[in-house]
Amino acid sequence: MQRAPRLAGMTLIELMVAMALSVVLVMAIYYLYTVTTRSYRVQDQTMQAMEQARFGIDQLRRDVSAAGFLATPNSAADPNVCPKPAQVLRAFSVARGGADNANLNIVPNSVTLMGAFWNPAIYTTRSVVGKVVTLQDQADGAAFPDTQADFSQIFVPNRLLRVVNADQYEMYSRIESANFTARTVTLVDPVPTTTPPDFCGIQGYGVGLEVSVVGFVRYLLVDDPAEPGKVDLVRQELDARDATLQTLMPNATIRVAEYVADLQFYDFAVDTDRTSRAPFLTIIPNVAGVLDAGAQLLNLTDAARPQDLRFVTIKLTTRTPDEDEAWPYRPRQNLFEPIESYEVDPTMRGSARTVSLAVRVPLVSFQVRNVK
Repeated sequence: MQRAPRLAGMTLIELMVAMALSVVLVMAIYYLYTVTTRSYRVQDQTMQAMEQARFGIDQLRRDVSAAGFLATPNSAADPNVCPKPAQVLRAFSVARGGADNANLNIVPNSVTLMGAFWNPAIYTTRSVVGKVVTLQDQADGAAFPDTQADFSQIFVPNRLLRVVNADQYEMYSRIESANFTARTVTLVDPVPTTTPPDFCGIQGYGVGLEVSVVGFVRYLLVDDPAEPGKVDLVRQELDARDATLQTLMPNATIRVAEYVADLQFYDFAVDTDRTSRAPFLTIIPNVAGVLDAGAQLLNLTDAARPQDLRFVTIKLTTRTPDEDEAWPYRPRQNLFEPIESYEVDPTMRGSARTVSLAVRVPLVSFQVRNVK
């Protein structure tokens, strides 16, 4: 009698071992997937923060380097500015303050600049009669704007029209209105005429004078009302009617960078020579040295001397949009240490990662004018 062959199969022990190995393998794959996904997410958000920082610092560098271009660094001290405007015109000033945040020792700066930021062109006058300045279509200066839209973006009411006579005296008047068809710019106050031996003003019909448009912009950090804890870097155009430079022009706020943690200005290089013969640069390491009592070089007081500034360093710090539980919050110990992390919501674990970029910017126009 033959025995029936044993049927092939798995024992219960073999099945349990196989199931345990499968669970371990699945868990390992899931862990690897989770780590990889988190790594990609962190890398992607860090790259986004880097892009925001790069774009923001580039915009800041461009406008700061253009401060004082086709404008005076300080009308109170500039002998070429006449008559002296009631509102002192300064091409560079800094201040403390900005958006609120929950982070220790993060106090952002803001900067206010004056210059020809909207159109670096010099136009030529056909005539200047009282408050009305008529421009030529084409002369030694720039060609007249081609379209009504281009014209309207340049000659905006409450910006300043800078008129330079043959003796290089500069007169600043606020724009009241402008007419593209008539090629005219109407000012709030009439342009003064010369009365020898005083050559401040215009002679005759004011033919062939240089004209440019200048104004004020401010960079600062503001809270985004649509997303709690989110701070953006914005560029605001300021109304030249306001001597305190707090009033905004209509629709003049542009978001430059998002998810910004800090904006700092430091290492102010100022020329302390008063003879114009031997420039002597002094480095002031932080904002306190140019704002507080005894210095007041770059504030809005009568003692301010922005014309002494030659270089400044700008540092912009951005953050990732989300907080990372694996990145613990490390409070900044003082105002000048690097920012390693940023607390968005104190009730949540972890913090946002940060990226900082810095650039040293020369104030070329200030060097050329060399106002003492």
